[in-house]
Amino acid sequence: MPKQVRGLSIYRSTIARLPQFRLLSAPLTDDQAVLLGFDHIPPTGASIVPSADGPATLFNARGKEIIRKDLPMISKSRMINTSWKDWHGQTHHGTQTRSYDTYPREHIAPPGEFLTAVQTDAGIAMATRTIDRTEPEDSIANLLNIYLECFQHFDIVDPALAVPVRVQKINWRILPPGIFPFDRAVQALEGYLERLSESDRETAKHRIRTITRHEPDFMAVGLGGFSEYIVFGFTRRRRYVFESPESGNATYIFRNEWEAVSQLTKREILQEQLQETRIIHTSRWAVEVSEAIQRQ
Repeated sequence: MPKQVRGLSIYRSTIARLPQFRLLSAPLTDDQAVLLGFDHIPPTGASIVPSADGPATLFNARGKEIIRKDLPMISKSRMINTSWKDWHGQTHHGTQTRSYDTYPREHIAPPGEFLTAVQTDAGIAMATRTIDRTEPEDSIANLLNIYLECFQHFDIVDPALAVPVRVQKINWRILPPGIFPFDRAVQALEGYLERLSESDRETAKHRIRTITRHEPDFMAVGLGGFSEYIVFGFTRRRRYVFESPESGNATYIFRNEWEAVSQLTKREILQEQLQETRIIHTSRWAVEVSEAIQRQ
């Protein structure tokens, strides 16, 4: 079986016989469930954007950037954890914002395809949404590549053979309630921060410290394809700060009830017209985040 396809490839003849179809994996193992982003084999109806673990799932969860070398270079900023010496020769450590020149990037939004747990005779398997064979080949090929990347075996089946009883999107793990000062937030995010490089980890702690000074009373950690985000909630203000410790990502602030915000797709999170504020990691990041949280 190929590891990746550009079009419908060897699946074309099967797809041509079905006006609509789903992709259906073999029954999940515990290890496969964890790789998708679940803690264990999920119940029927649990639906997740699979974790970014290869080219297909990375594009599905985070989209991609096209470097526009045909355009003039622009100046951008990024936060880094570094050390430097002052005029007296003493060494200091901390987070600084550095500017650099780069070509503009054109961002292609992620498809954000969910996979849903369904009950089969052999156990819990993962199914796509119903796919229409008249959809663009790129859209179908994207789903095929996700399955080639995630599963050793899968079938193309009639939609009626893989219908979840009730779909529940699993995008976030909500942490126990209460006020989250810096120490509690970092402790809760210990496993999350361990995945980062040492430099990114220190930069992430710097941002977490800035946000937690305002005493969030809600925290959630992204699962599966949302795993690069953590959310700090200020429920009385109905504000939710989506922060990514990974280098290069912006901070998004939404104003709504959590139930509505939690159902946003990755594409919707990245669309500027939906969030109240989008804050780039520049030298003014801490000031702008603080102002956005406290704004009436």
